[in-house]
Amino acid sequence: MNLTIKSLGYISSLLIFLPLLSHGANEDELISLYGDEEFISIASGISQPISKAPAVASVITSTDIKHMGALDIDHVLESIPGLHVAYNAVGYSPIYTFRGIYAGSNPQVLMLINGIPLTNLFIGDRNQAWGGMPVEAISRIEVIRGPGSAVYGADAFAGVINIITKTPKETDGFKIGARHGSQDTQDIWLSYGNTLDKLSIGAYIEFRDTDGHSEQIKADAQSFLDALSGTDASLSPGSVNLNRENIDARLEVNYSNLSLRTGAQIRRNGGLGVGLTGALDRQGQVSSNRYNADLTYENINLTENLGIKATISYLQTSQEVDSDLILYPPGSRGPFFVPGLFPPTPAFPPFPNGVIGNPEVYERHYRSNVTGTYRGLDNHEILVGTGYYYGDVYKTEEEKNFGINPS
Repeated sequence: MNLTIKSLGYISSLLIFLPLLSHGANEDELISLYGDEEFISIASGISQPISKAPAVASVITSTDIKHMGALDIDHVLESIPGLHVAYNAVGYSPIYTFRGIYAGSNPQVLMLINGIPLTNLFIGDRNQAWGGMPVEAISRIEVIRGPGSAVYGADAFAGVINIITKTPKETDGFKIGARHGSQDTQDIWLSYGNTLDKLSIGAYIEFRDTDGHSEQIKADAQSFLDALSGTDASLSPGSVNLNRENIDARLEVNYSNLSLRTGAQIRRNGGLGVGLTGALDRQGQVSSNRYNADLTYENINLTENLGIKATISYLQTSQEVDSDLILYPPGSRGPFFVPGLFPPTPAFPPFPNGVIGNPEVYERHYRSNVTGTYRGLDNHEILVGTGYYYGDVYKTEEEKNFGINPS
């Protein structure tokens, strides 16, 4: 059965006034105390010492990441007080829990790359084929532990995570690295950065190929169904399916006050952990393509007291199926029983190829925003901004071998 739905869109605009954000002579003392790396912009949109930010915030720099030996962003975020990284059994996608607030699809936490949201419309998460994110191209991570909706909207109910990538100046020259680990995990990364007068170029590309890990599951959802329907289809005990192939690429070009940043996060042959329904699936694999681009003009000294920043951005994201997702293994009758009968009686004969369901989602996101800052008042700074957003779930598809014929 094939199902196609098109044209689900969402448009919003936002006007923000954040008056009287204080700054003054004491900043020099704070810089000497905290250092430049302890400035943060995620809380209010204005760079300010973390001690004065109107939120409970944390900053993790690339130096911190290197010292802790983290390989993926989830390893970094786990080190932040008040933030716990759990994993959904479906696909082992991360669940970022701020102060105990969470949901399975994690829509209440907003993740940004250079201030641009990665949220998908379909469920409100980063999609089920997230596949992690390597850390070589990350300059710093800013985190708000607590509501950030006053600045970022409803998706920031529990917290905000902003990933800031390295600039060409931070990259500086050509570098290459490689790593090999257990479960046939292989990482390779290359970087290049160069600056010529007003023009600077920086690029990163990172590859990862891993078999995941070999954790054994003693009983799964099919084990329970076997007990009810008299089948013997469960693949347990067996290992979870967490293999994946990742490609991450970043390019940044700066000229004077203009910055162009592009990125690609390509995920291939991603395993779904214990399976899409909690029944072990050794075959199913998903993929995802995320492409983003943003163009920014920023001049903090447009006039003596006025600064301006304008950004337009584009994000295209997908959640796709590489190999059939086996919801329940061959020989299973599935979770389909005749209503009202006790003991439970299966409604269908065993599925020889298993119960198959392949959901796919494709989205596009367009954003633009302009902010202005005024510094003409003593010890205060006024920020005014407006923005426009259009999101489109332009295609959804599902293939499956079960269901009731509508006719």
